[in-house]
Amino acid sequence: MEQNEILKYIPIIWQRICLKKFKSILLITLTSFAILSIGIYKPSVFNSEITIFADTQNIIKPLLGKQTSVTNVKQSRTAQIRDVIYSPRQLNKVINNIYGKDAFLTAASREKELANLREKLEVKGLAGNYIKIIYQDDSPDKTFRLLNEIVRVFIEDSANTKRDESRSAYNFIKQQVTSYKNQLVLAEHKLKKFKSSHLDGTETGVESRISVLRSDIEDMKIEKLENLNRIYLLKRQLSSQKKFSSNDYEVSIYHNQLRALQLRLENLLLVYKDDYPEVSDVRYQISNLNKVIQDLNSGKKEKSNISNTLNPLYQELKIKLAEARILNSTIENRLKAFHKLIEDAYERRKRIANNQAELSELTRDYNVVRTLYEDMLANKEKARLSMVLDIEGQGVNYKIQEPATYPMIPSGLRFVHFVIAGPILGLLSVICLFAVKVVLDNKIRFASQLSSLTNTQLLISIDHTFSRSERKKQKLDNTFFTFYLLCALTIYIATALAQKYDVSIPTLITPLYFQLMELIK
Repeated sequence: MEQNEILKYIPIIWQRICLKKFKSILLITLTSFAILSIGIYKPSVFNSEITIFADTQNIIKPLLGKQTSVTNVKQSRTAQIRDVIYSPRQLNKVINNIYGKDAFLTAASREKELANLREKLEVKGLAGNYIKIIYQDDSPDKTFRLLNEIVRVFIEDSANTKRDESRSAYNFIKQQVTSYKNQLVLAEHKLKKFKSSHLDGTETGVESRISVLRSDIEDMKIEKLENLNRIYLLKRQLSSQKKFSSNDYEVSIYHNQLRALQLRLENLLLVYKDDYPEVSDVRYQISNLNKVIQDLNSGKKEKSNISNTLNPLYQELKIKLAEARILNSTIENRLKAFHKLIEDAYERRKRIANNQAELSELTRDYNVVRTLYEDMLANKEKARLSMVLDIEGQGVNYKIQEPATYPMIPSGLRFVHFVIAGPILGLLSVICLFAVKVVLDNKIRFASQLSSLTNTQLLISIDHTFSRSERKKQKLDNTFFTFYLLCALTIYIATALAQKYDVSIPTLITPLYFQLMELIK
């Protein structure tokens, strides 16, 4: 539907309202008084709120650093405060302080009041550490008193809870320190007793001793093999020698001396000339030795006395063989002794291995208990300082940032809103009803509709005119309509004022009635 067509319906709707003005004003009156009744019987709601600040900063904590831990709140501060405030313990204190302990005789009535308080109470988390507590009720005085009492009880209980928590933590840690101290003394006594009764040394020392003994045994075995080989060679060499000296032995001696002199001569000739005295002397000795050797070989020289004496090489080999046999016997005795030592070391290692598990367990228990005892001592001091801080009011403190204000005006829809909305909604309802009726009615109300339906050209359109009797009747209707409207309006305003200022309706209607009569005259 276009805008021009919509505008054409406005005069028609107004005409229909004017024709049915008594029905219209009756509907408006009923709607207005119905909405006014809702406003009268709807209780007013008064809101009051307090903003508290959870102060987690204090001047002592930076000075003490990590030595103390003040009693803190949970991670979800809003949820924690809500749980505490909504708890029956807190709300029962509030009810007892406001109404008295004997105000509610039955448990059901008290529980109903607790549920009512929880329903009217709201806790909101703001930015940072700010918490807003809102309470609403039908009485401003009751709202103000209850909200202040709820916050006061919460802050007082929070401080007492922190002190009790710190004191309980300190007493618990103190008991644990005493218990761990007794355990530490017992573990230390067991460890000392075990060490005093087991003197086999350590596993590392025994392993080192075994390693040294093994190395010595290996060296002695090698030395024994070398000595046995030496004995074998000495026996072979001794068997090839004669016990007494012979010419062959003497010739071999001279040959050895001759070779030594020849070697010496060669060395001298490398340095000196042939006429050097020492060279001449060596050559002389060589010639003498050659002559002696020739005599021995030719048999011209008689056997010397050496033939009748013991062979010195034989004697020397025999002495060395005896020494080698003595050394071999000594090495065997040392090997037996070292084998006995290493067997004893193995036995010590077995005993130490058997005792090591028990020693490790005792040592581990002692170290664990000592560590726990030292930690508990540090925690005890921290708990003592934390308890002092909580007693002195440090740590997390709840402070009232924005105190509650006395609610002078009810929140939400007030009574004046219902007074104003009554006539407006009544008029709108009448307009809507007639608009729907005009739009959905099949009557021809415009000349354009007639020409479009009959496909004929419309020559002229004549508006409706009222006769004299109709105009007289209409004037009389308007008079009664005005009188009814003024009466209804007077009663409506009087009822609203009586409810607003809490006075009787006749007291307000009487002066308004006389003024209305004067206006009518």
